[in-house]
This record gives sequence, C-alpha cells and structure tokens, in this order.
Amino acid sequence: MGMIAGYHLPAYLNYPDKFKLNAICDIRPEALEKFGEKAGVKERYTDFLEMLEKADIDAVDICTIHDQHEAQVVAAAKAGKQIFLEKPMGTNLKQCNNMVEAARKAGVAFMVGHDLRYMPHTLAIKRIIESGELGQVRMTRCVLIDNMPPAGFMNGHWLNDPKRSGGGMMISGIIHQVDLLRYFIGDVKTVYAVNRSIHEGYWDGREEYACAVLEFENGTICDIMLIGSSTRSPIGCQYTLYGDEGTIMSTQAESRVYQFGQGMIASKKRGNFIETFNYFAPIPPERGNLPTDDAFTNEILHFADCVSEHKEPLTSGRDNLGTVKVIFGIYESFKTGKKIDLAKM
Repeated sequence: MGMIAGYHLPAYLNYPDKFKLNAICDIRPEALEKFGEKAGVKERYTDFLEMLEKADIDAVDICTIHDQHEAQVVAAAKAGKQIFLEKPMGTNLKQCNNMVEAARKAGVAFMVGHDLRYMPHTLAIKRIIESGELGQVRMTRCVLIDNMPPAGFMNGHWLNDPKRSGGGMMISGIIHQVDLLRYFIGDVKTVYAVNRSIHEGYWDGREEYACAVLEFENGTICDIMLIGSSTRSPIGCQYTLYGDEGTIMSTQAESRVYQFGQGMIASKKRGNFIETFNYFAPIPPERGNLPTDDAFTNEILHFADCVSEHKEPLTSGRDNLGTVKVIFGIYESFKTGKKIDLAKM
C-alpha cells in the first residue's frame, strides 16, 4: 500500500459510523502485511479481481499505478461496487471515457480524488470568487517547479515511465492546479503548449521545461509553467487569480502533499487595491460544510455521503473529464505544435 493510501486511512479508522474496512489488496506481500496491521484488517488479497469476487465489500478505494486504473474501475463497476479512484483518472482520454461509461451503466458512484477541492483554504477562496470581490477573473497563472535532479524520480520508479504514468508532471502534478482552476472558473475551451526536454533523464518522453496557455469558456486566460528538472526557485507550487477588482495568490504549503497553503488577497473592497504590489492580506480558511481540516478525510467522507444519498460527487468521473481533457490536450499540443480545441477531443 502506497503513500496516498496512508493519507486515506484516517478517514476509515476515525469514522466507524460511516465505514468498515473489510479487505485490502496489494501485489506486494510485505506492504500488504504492514498496511493490514496498521489498519487492523485481516482479510488481505494480492489479486484485485479475487478481492472483488470474495470480499464482503460495497465500495473500493483504488490507489494504484495510473495504467491500472481503467481495468480496475471497469471491473469494480461490473461487480457493482461504488468507486473512489485516486487521480489521475487514466493515461489517455479513451480510458477515462470507458471508466465513466462503465460506472454509468452499472449505476454506481464514481469519484476521482482531487483533494484540493476539499481544503478549507479552497472553500474560502471559492466563496470570495463567487461573491464577486475579484470582479471578472481575467487571467490566472499556475506554476510547478519540482526541484528534482535531471534524472527525475529515483531510478526504477514507475513515475519515470510515461507508459505507466501517462506522461510527466503535467499529469501527476499540474493536474491538481488545472482541476482547482476549473472549480474556481469553469471549463477550458482551448490549449496550446510547448515542451523542451533537455536532460537525458527526460528523453523517455516526459516533459521537463513546459509552458501552456489555456483559454476558458468564459474568456479567462491561464498561463502554466512547469519545470521538472533541478533548479533553484523561491516557490514550488503556486497559482494566482487576476481579476478586475482584485487578486488572489496562493502561498506555499507546509507539506508538499497539499501543494498550497492559505490564499492572500488584495482587492478594491478591502481598501488595498491601489498599492499594486503590497498589502496582500491572508484569507482565513473556512470549514463551512467540510467536516475536518484535512482534505483527504473530507473527500473520503464526501464520497460516503454521496453513496448513501445517491448524489453525484463534486469530483465525479464525469466532471473530471473536463480536467483530464486539458492535460491530454496539452500533450497533443506538445506533439502537433497546434492549438487544441478540447471540444473535438
């Protein structure tokens, strides 16, 4: 069981009124045993299909390697299981469409784990945008500078294999920011992108130095900058929203897992609009209807509520098609050198 499964586990252990963790599965016996002891689960499998057939389960939480997602989601849907899937949905758009259709045919919930939508900091920013305090958001920028050595991840890591991961840090990292911007602004209309892979470690097809321009349906423009190779930078992950009446910028998170800390705002309403480069004030987080301060726990609890109440999740597979289309549109633009109309994908 990998890192993300560990971040999901507290929700299952701390909310026994909503969950009973009956079985776990991992192809690595040692990892399976270690996680099983931590989770207090005795029923353990090394074969996913066997678990679907034999275990007394109503839902699955899939945290596997990206290229395994389609087969596992389709199998779970056919078995009538409710499905929570860690992002990204798949390694190409056909896989993603197949998963959404399989869940629809089976009549099961299908949710993709994009934890940033479930952060109290995100809720506070979402409410400010919806209040109109920024005015019309004209442009956004998101940055991911990974500070890795030129070879990328450690030798032999599956994330170094684009056939398994679907690409590089666009699909593994920037996808979080794209999904968050869709949540704030809406769907994306077109994409144009350029990549330069310089160091030998990136000659396998993963992007190293990349930029993309996104045009949203409402006319907002987004500028994406990604550096996957070793560099020195005062920031690692950041997004900024530029509106007619104000600006919001994210701060650095204490943990890389969460990518962003709280937002900072300068706006006309707050009286700090004229000083262009100063007087950004912190935006306090809001819990609202979020049950905890932890984004991973919140998304798992949201999944449980959607299953019990027969509601479509906020980050459903159907909704997430809008996010993965942006990522695969970027990869298509890398190859063709052309602007990609996402409606034609």
